[in-house]
Amino acid sequence: MNKVFIFTIACIFILGQAYAQPGTTKAKSAKQLLQDAEVLINRQQFAPAKSALEAALKQKKNFVIAYRLLGIVNAKLGKYDESALAYEKLFELSPSLSKAAYFECAQSYMKRYKYDRALALFNLYKNASSRDYKADEQTVQLAYDLTLDREIRSCMYARKIDLTEMKEDAINLGLNINSVADEYLPTLTGDGRWLIFTSNRGGENILMSKPSASGGWAQARSISKAINTPRNEGMAKLTVCGRTIYFSACGWENVEGGCDIFEADFDTQNDFAVVDDVRPSLGLNSKMWDSQPAISCDGKTMYFASNRTGGKGGTDLWMSTLADDGLWEPPVNMDGINTDGDEEAPYIAPDGLTLYFSSNGHPGFGDADIFRTVLQEDKTWTTPANLGYSVNTPFREAGIVISPDGTTAYYASQKEGGLGGLDIYTIAMHPDIAPEKTNVMVDAYVYDAATKEPIENVKVKIGKSGTEKQEFKTDAYGRFFVCLPNNNSYSYILMNQEYQTFVGAEYFRRNKDEPTKKIEVFLVPNTTKTAAKIPNKRKVRKNLSVYFDSGKYNITEIQKEQLERMVNQFEDKTTIKLEVTGFADDVGNQDFNLALSVERAKMVADYLISLGLNSSQVTHEGGGIVHGDIAKHQKRRVEIIISN
Repeated sequence: MNKVFIFTIACIFILGQAYAQPGTTKAKSAKQLLQDAEVLINRQQFAPAKSALEAALKQKKNFVIAYRLLGIVNAKLGKYDESALAYEKLFELSPSLSKAAYFECAQSYMKRYKYDRALALFNLYKNASSRDYKADEQTVQLAYDLTLDREIRSCMYARKIDLTEMKEDAINLGLNINSVADEYLPTLTGDGRWLIFTSNRGGENILMSKPSASGGWAQARSISKAINTPRNEGMAKLTVCGRTIYFSACGWENVEGGCDIFEADFDTQNDFAVVDDVRPSLGLNSKMWDSQPAISCDGKTMYFASNRTGGKGGTDLWMSTLADDGLWEPPVNMDGINTDGDEEAPYIAPDGLTLYFSSNGHPGFGDADIFRTVLQEDKTWTTPANLGYSVNTPFREAGIVISPDGTTAYYASQKEGGLGGLDIYTIAMHPDIAPEKTNVMVDAYVYDAATKEPIENVKVKIGKSGTEKQEFKTDAYGRFFVCLPNNNSYSYILMNQEYQTFVGAEYFRRNKDEPTKKIEVFLVPNTTKTAAKIPNKRKVRKNLSVYFDSGKYNITEIQKEQLERMVNQFEDKTTIKLEVTGFADDVGNQDFNLALSVERAKMVADYLISLGLNSSQVTHEGGGIVHGDIAKHQKRRVEIIISN
């Protein structure tokens, strides 16, 4: 039980003994009921304590100590209107009994959205001298003093908000997800097919659920025996590709500061089986509390909460970037976001720019609210903005995640009407609180064209023309995953020394039904080993394919780079011959696609000639539509046959 709360009860009970009038049966009876209530409160049995106090007040209507306790008990039971009434009766009968009671009554009014009265009571508390009050509650007041200014700022913020149109839009996820215990810090896999969250049902553990056939979410289960233990684990976030999980573990033997951040790799093809040892995230942890990791879509920036030294007070948000050696750089305090309160539960949207977090230090509706801030071009963050009453309440909100299609948010709230403690809710995403930019997530698989087996360690470079390219390597499943700004054309190059280089282009657009763009690429094995430079007299016949966006024939910077590399591998360029043939998919009529295939071939041929080749060395033609059961993006290509 909260130490301040216990001390408050102790002070009040001592004061109550002084106020009880000896010598009459009636006074003793009310005093005994008060004593019974105090014992029940210390056992956290608030309902019978309430009954005992109400019985005492029936016998002694002006029993001010009973009203003081009744205000506390009603607040513990969530009966905030009754709590405020009990306190107001106390102030009417004995306005100088307890300074702390004004603070507590203000908190009850906040829970009822009555911010004007709450602000007035907080100011009464702030301006009052403790010497003017009979109860000696200095320890309690010291705790209240630490948060008083934050409470006043929140009241001043919330009282300006028009709440007349406030309605309940959030939907509780129900018994398959929530319980009488706390469920919080939800996250989703990149494809939105799994909901992962923390539950404190007899200890913190990480649970997961997938959509059920009947709608909603299926019964939650433990994520993995390799992660969940009899100790506490939670606050998990997955990389968007689902390959790696970052989470907090508390009380483990190798934990430095109570809780540390750990990671593990998943086999996403095998029901999230852990395929590698669970290990600490090197470079992130300190000798203090480190928890609640959030990883960016590209896997290169980590946000987390910590109470380590160097912060602004309470729990702060920290940020670290991944170094080339695979270790995390020393974390940096997010000074422009943090306050002297607690900032927790970060979530970075796929755009890598929009950060959501919980805070009780920024002005809000009460307790902890969820806020949004955006990274600017100068690498500073905008002033955190409260998500408003569609999400936040006078109760605690802890953690948010946005569905891959950007239409839905999942968040945890202690609001009234739940199953108990923090519950997870879902709500339609309002444009005002959505991520700054929309992204499309590309889930790509690379296969051997001959064997159809996945290819590991294919180097991938992808990006818009004229911009820095993101670089990846395919995993054991031939997979790479990337988040890209939506509605843009991208070129990409896939390289492996055992295969012909693949150069392609694609227009990536996210839609609600397919927020993740899935593509498959088949690489053609090399039939001839080639040196870095091919001697003049060596006969070589080699193919190269260049891929295009739908309806387009322009070539990108990355494709130009690859064409240059292809030509420069020959010591004597005057001896080579290039046959360039353009092709198209079957979108549009035959005449259009034949003309488009010619334009594609001509564009490539012209660029090859610009590299210093003679026009007699390069021939081009259009091949029209490519038929057959292959992906459209692989039909939109130019094939180059090189010989010398």
